[in-house]
Amino acid sequence: MYSTMLPMLAQAKKDGKGVPAFNIHALEVVPMMARTAAEKKCPVILQVSVSTAKYIGFRLLSLMVKDVAGELDIPVALHLDHASKLEDIEGALAGGFSSVMYDGSRLPLDENIANTQKAVKLARDAGASIEAELGIVGRGKIIESYPYTDPDDAVQFVKETGVDALAVGIGTHHGQYKAKTNINLDVLRAIHEKVDTPLVLHGGTGVREEDVRTCIRLGMLKLNFGTELNVSWVRRAKEVFGECEPDESLRELMIRCNDAMADTIRKKIDLVRF
Repeated sequence: MYSTMLPMLAQAKKDGKGVPAFNIHALEVVPMMARTAAEKKCPVILQVSVSTAKYIGFRLLSLMVKDVAGELDIPVALHLDHASKLEDIEGALAGGFSSVMYDGSRLPLDENIANTQKAVKLARDAGASIEAELGIVGRGKIIESYPYTDPDDAVQFVKETGVDALAVGIGTHHGQYKAKTNINLDVLRAIHEKVDTPLVLHGGTGVREEDVRTCIRLGMLKLNFGTELNVSWVRRAKEVFGECEPDESLRELMIRCNDAMADTIRKKIDLVRF
């Protein structure tokens, strides 16, 4: 069934489990992602970057996700990830997305709050759920001086915006898969003690498994995984396409690559639904 994030996060909070969010890198992987989650009886958030959503098309992507979700007995959300422009959020909502994220994390606090308030109104008017970000999530490169989220800022941010989920900076990094990230669980614990809103783990690929489970216990109910999925597909593709004959079925070749990503998805679901 097609859904927003809200019922998933509410149930996850009751159950003490996490909800996995998997990054869509191409239209071809969408049915496999949703059906693999259904096989595991796990609610799932399928999320996409602005650039990938524009590459595929907002409406085309939402139509596919809605159609696949209609076949399944699990809730499936389609979420726009890290939109820094309100017009991109408008485009996703007009195209039928059930959830969006406004990312004003690199702006001053007051400006981030003001823009997020506008994004919240857009989402509410469209019947969609909304996530925002406070504090910086890294971009692959490990940095020494990390701009962690201030717990008091998080209290103010949630109170003034009313977002459904909040991504916070605790030391994670997008694109990190060659090494594991040393996250700051004390910062997360301090935020969790002050904020009741579901928190979001970005850069989940680079986090140790034991730390992922601790994050869930400390209120991180939406857990994002993208890089490791992409790596598993591409690694398999290098083997499959390197070995194939020119007249082999492209469909069959891609299915073998999708199968490799599906194995990674199953492992991530087991990780967050312990």
